[in-house]
Formats: sequence, C-alpha cells, structure tokens
Amino acid sequence: FTAAGLETFFTFDIPGLPDPPTLRYLNLSECEFDAINKDVVNLAITASAVKRQTNKARDSGKSGSCAVEISTMGGLISLDVSGSSITDENMESLASLCHVSLKELKINFCTNISDKGLGYLVSKVKHQFNRLEIWGCAQITETFLDGHCRVDGGGLDIIGVWMAKGSRGSKQ
Repeated sequence: FTAAGLETFFTFDIPGLPDPPTLRYLNLSECEFDAINKDVVNLAITASAVKRQTNKARDSGKSGSCAVEISTMGGLISLDVSGSSITDENMESLASLCHVSLKELKINFCTNISDKGLGYLVSKVKHQFNRLEIWGCAQITETFLDGHCRVDGGGLDIIGVWMAKGSRGSKQ
C-alpha cells in the first residue's frame, strides 16, 4: 500500500468510489514506514468514528461540505500502527474520536510519539483502554510511565518497557 492509496481508501466523497469502511480493528503494521503517516492515520480514525455522510450533505452537491455524524459505537477498538511515522497529532485524534471505544493500541517502534502525546491520549480515553504496546519506543520515558493518570490502579497494561519505578508496565 502507498500513502496515496490509503488516503483514497479512507477519504469520504470521492466521485465514483464508496465511502470508507467503518472499521473497528485496524492493523497497518505491515505497511511501509512512510505509507502510514499522520494524514493516513487521521483519515482512518475519522472514517472509523463516523456513521456515514447524511443525505443532506450528499444532496448539497458541494464538495468539502461533508456533514458527518459521530457513531454512537465510537471508533476504533484496536489499532496497530507499529513501525509507522505517526505523531502526537494522531494521539489527539484518537483521544477525540475513539475515547469511548479504544481498548488496544500498538505503537511499537513509532519514534515520533512523545511522552506528552501518549500522556494526553491516556488522560482522555475511558477505562476500556487497557493495553498499550510500546516496544522500541526509547523516547517514551519515566515522565510518561510513572506520570500518566492511570499509574495507580488504572488497569492499563503497558507492554514493551522495563518496569520503571512505580509503573505498572510489563516486561513481556
């Protein structure tokens, strides 16, 4: 897959193409590093979290005026973007659109995510979020591991880190 192909796949209102699928489980870990960029991931997150365009938006005939409704089912439940170029901006999108649905996130070897971006995500998602994989993310420090809001009894299993002082992460 290429970034352009994935952007097309996850974009609404392209003449002659169906709307993107409403996915709950998405594994993009086998794609090339540059193919899974912040724009592709934001489009996938948005496509998973919206119902479909309303008939009113389709009938208006105005491109770019797409009115969508957020799905009552939430968005993605599980997202694996390991080895990609995603950023803190994607953590914000996940927190905004998938905060009631996201249960599992795998960001192994994603070096563009910071303690701040990951901390923001964890602070905004609900308690159904219970698994975070961060193998190969040396930039994630004790600032996040010992400082996020669910350190003490929060039910979040962080896999891929050596136990930092006070953290509930796992060495699995």
